[in-house]
Amino acid sequence: MTSSISLLRTAIISKKAIKLIPEGATISDAKELAIEGQPLLSLDEQTGFVNQEDNVNEALRAVYQCWIHHEASTTDYLADCEKNSIAVINFLERTELNSYLSGSSDTCKYLATSDGNKKLEAAGTTTSTENRTNGKKSTSKRGETSESSLGEMHKRQKIIDSDPFLKSVLENEREIVDHNSALRGSKPVKFANLAKECEYKIVRPLKRETGSSRDSGSKAHRHHHQEHVDPHSLSVVLKHKDPIIILSPSASALINLGNVKNFLENGKFVDTSIEATQGSAGSQNVVEIVRNSKKFNRKIKFLVVSDVDRFFTKPEHWDRVVAVFTTGQEWQFKNYRYSRPNILFQKVKGFYVHYNEDLIPPSIKGWNLEVIPIERSRRFRDKQTSEHLWEILEKFMATKGYK
Repeated sequence: MTSSISLLRTAIISKKAIKLIPEGATISDAKELAIEGQPLLSLDEQTGFVNQEDNVNEALRAVYQCWIHHEASTTDYLADCEKNSIAVINFLERTELNSYLSGSSDTCKYLATSDGNKKLEAAGTTTSTENRTNGKKSTSKRGETSESSLGEMHKRQKIIDSDPFLKSVLENEREIVDHNSALRGSKPVKFANLAKECEYKIVRPLKRETGSSRDSGSKAHRHHHQEHVDPHSLSVVLKHKDPIIILSPSASALINLGNVKNFLENGKFVDTSIEATQGSAGSQNVVEIVRNSKKFNRKIKFLVVSDVDRFFTKPEHWDRVVAVFTTGQEWQFKNYRYSRPNILFQKVKGFYVHYNEDLIPPSIKGWNLEVIPIERSRRFRDKQTSEHLWEILEKFMATKGYK
């Protein structure tokens, strides 16, 4: 029998009509998925896609929710999942799943029932199906071993012993730490930064509003304003204040305080390891850059810093950060508000600038960075590269509410 995720993939590739049943229902209220030319699929049916976060076989509802938001930002996807009480699939797994569903990739390593999987997994799936057909209902919770699971293990071992080739393959396999476990580590998580963020973004604004509301007319006006303006949007945070760009303090960084103004304002890149411009940067803590933005139809002043310990004396400085340049070294984020790169670059736009023939470190591929290649010798390309970087940054600022 063809799995539900395979039917969904086939429908997406062939651009067949897909709709929720009952019609007009939201993803959380719908019961079934209707695909043109196919029987109705239950949204609660397991798909074989295993969420590595908690080792759960996800239902069709979570998989279809992921596809619905394949062009949306991570923030919008997380917000909609929370609103509809649907399981969240992390960034790397979601990217691979969407590539598989769209047909860009023929396989998905998180899909237990995808083509090309080991015979061992196929045998386990068949055994589980036979047990359900015979009316054997599993009552064990995740992580508990029951008699039926022990029986499955014996059957799987029997299949392995009967196939010498499969046995030799399994003997050479080794388990590796998954991406999330490697990033999480064993240290306890501290939420001091979250408490500060709540203090400055929620508690203090509420106190100011309470103190300034003197009459019912002003209260009604403020309530109407709050319904239309997000207090956390950049248009509110950066009102009468300049946005901030953080550079990497690393000596290997191509963009530093000595050449950033020339590159971002004039579209000219100067290699500070060759020309003696670094000396002028050594006496500077902050560089001001003025951008004549066509997207926002006005001039915008940006403050560029590299030493956050010296410049970021108030928590509100972090609210004004719109971009971070990095060389891929995690020590750079040690004293940041968000010290984990995969969280930091969901809040601000991240850039990795490198010479186009240099290799990109594999560690940054899961950080959601924009990779900006620079020509080593052809300087006429610098203006195009600079404008491309500005286009990405201004588009990000617009999505965050900047006007």
